[in-house]
Amino acid sequence: MLQRNWVLQLSGVVISLWLLPSWAGENKAWRFDHSTFDASADPCSDFYQHVCGAWGKTTNIPADRTAAVWARDMAVKGNDRGLRLLLTGTDSISDPEVARLRVFFSSCMEQSPAREAAAAKVLAPLVARIDHIDSRGEFLAMWLDLQEQGVNAFLSYADEPDPGEKAAYRGTILQGSLGRRRLFYSESGENAETERARYRAHIARMLEHLGIPPARARADAHSVFRIEAKLASASLPYFDQFDPAIGEHALRPDGLTSLAPHVPWDRYLRLVGQPLDRSLNVASPDYLRTVDTLIADMPVDDLRAYLRWQFLITFAAALPVAMTEEQHRFESPSRQPPPRFELCRLETLKSLGVELSRQFSLRYIGPKARMEAKAVTEQVRSEVVKSVPEFAWLSPQARANTEQKLRLLDLKVAYPDKWPPTGEFPLSQHGFLENVMRARAFEQRRVWTRAHSSRDRESWEATVYPNEASGMAAARLVIPNGFPDQNTNSIILTAAYLGPPLFDANAPREVQYGTFGFLVGHELGHVLETHDFDAFGEPKETWNSTDIEAHDRQNSCMVEQANQYVAFDDVHLDGKKTAGENFGDFSGIYHAYAAMADELGGRASEKGDDGYTPAQRFFIAYAQQWCTAERPESAAESLRDDGHAPARYRTNAPLANMPAFARAFSCPVGSRMVRSASTRCSFWGLAFP
Repeated sequence: MLQRNWVLQLSGVVISLWLLPSWAGENKAWRFDHSTFDASADPCSDFYQHVCGAWGKTTNIPADRTAAVWARDMAVKGNDRGLRLLLTGTDSISDPEVARLRVFFSSCMEQSPAREAAAAKVLAPLVARIDHIDSRGEFLAMWLDLQEQGVNAFLSYADEPDPGEKAAYRGTILQGSLGRRRLFYSESGENAETERARYRAHIARMLEHLGIPPARARADAHSVFRIEAKLASASLPYFDQFDPAIGEHALRPDGLTSLAPHVPWDRYLRLVGQPLDRSLNVASPDYLRTVDTLIADMPVDDLRAYLRWQFLITFAAALPVAMTEEQHRFESPSRQPPPRFELCRLETLKSLGVELSRQFSLRYIGPKARMEAKAVTEQVRSEVVKSVPEFAWLSPQARANTEQKLRLLDLKVAYPDKWPPTGEFPLSQHGFLENVMRARAFEQRRVWTRAHSSRDRESWEATVYPNEASGMAAARLVIPNGFPDQNTNSIILTAAYLGPPLFDANAPREVQYGTFGFLVGHELGHVLETHDFDAFGEPKETWNSTDIEAHDRQNSCMVEQANQYVAFDDVHLDGKKTAGENFGDFSGIYHAYAAMADELGGRASEKGDDGYTPAQRFFIAYAQQWCTAERPESAAESLRDDGHAPARYRTNAPLANMPAFARAFSCPVGSRMVRSASTRCSFWGLAFP
């Protein structure tokens, strides 16, 4: 039963705010969930085991996943309760935005002959048109039409902040989509070649589902692979495209012809709306030259096959059932498909992200949690600002620049007051594929339009890159995360992060600092280290070379500690690879604890009715958010590829450097969780509390 109904007026739309019972109502005595605890483990020997040991022993990892994380999974479950009610509710509400969300979601959930027929009706003319491509001119005409629908074959056009005009975006030509990651096509070894053969077989099977005869489908699969391999060999690592030192090649639009004369730039630039009197950026001229060579030299049959495949990978989740099942068998051969609700929630997010984020944020997070979270955020920021003058190893100018950057930092918490516009394209109850295509075409046009518009520092339109799906920040607020944006000197902390236990508005303040306050401090740590953008979001070096050298010396202790950590067997953590995230963790715990101690004062050591002091609750809350169960193969892969340290290290390493932790749990000298003064790291020259 719903407990409350609040109403807000937002941009002329009346929105009823439903709050779930577990997130509202009376503020009862707050208690930890002890189900994760291992009481047999000594907190002074292995605090992670003490707080998380039972979770690791008893948790069954879902069949469709490689890991389970207690805090994040609990938050997602809570968020899902709200999203499920929002998307599947049968109540009769008059909000047209909710009605659209429900139609779209329902079209995804439906698995019926009607949906299959609707998808086939959409696919048939597209497939027929591609099949009838007989010339390079017809290929380019179809390529342009698919670009308009969000199919980024060969290249894409996107928006990025204009370094020459502070309050504007500019257009940029980026690399197109690949079916696999960039290095997949060139890695050596027997297993690598086996995986490439498996990928080609998968392409062939998908093409067969389009009605292409098996022999031709196999030949087309080889053609697709050859094109993708050539593109991959010329591609930059994805984020290098946005690095000014690597991906900055501004030119006038008419200069594109000399780079790639076989691309119909006149039609393409009209399509995307690029003003001919404004410069644009080409992230990789070498990549564009490769695209031009492929368009000029590849047989039309190969180009035709490539377009088919690009369409399929763009709309994979909305294709007929036989294709989606084949896609899952290829991507996750040993795992069951995720529950249909999870898949459709994600597809709704990718297609109607602003609408879903707005409704979720206002109905299930609301102003109370945002207000509480903002208070924690500002207190932690205050602690970070206060610490900067004490970084004596930084030059006075570097300290002044860093302090200014932190003071002017825009902390965007939960959701915006002003939302981006949304589309009014029609949605069909049975036409999931058609709905996705219309939504993607709208989003493509939004990006193209933004590429030549003004830039507002207060907007939430920065592109973010969560694992689930990259996109505009204001359209990704149902994903719990924090997103720094250097170009506006801001940090976005999403609404979904304000659900318990990641943030609990009813929890004691010390618990809020141990969870959400740590996240704020972690993200602010990244701001501290980002010295190549100034306080106004301009790409400008704010430290001198001596400052940068001193920075590396300050972080050397954290790097060495990480190098000593044995993750499993005889495999050590890579201190340099994880240095950035480890620093964020050290920063987060340092400043969150300082903020808690300043607010609570002497009360931090007073034992409460639950037997814990606030200081102890702070450290338990911090540790509990890392409780993780992970399959061995996933743990090994994460250690190899991830810039984050394993959960046990992220818990124990920062705390072992903190005398405050040893005091809170009365840990004797010599305990594993108590580093000696000679081996203890500082935080950029400041002793940990």
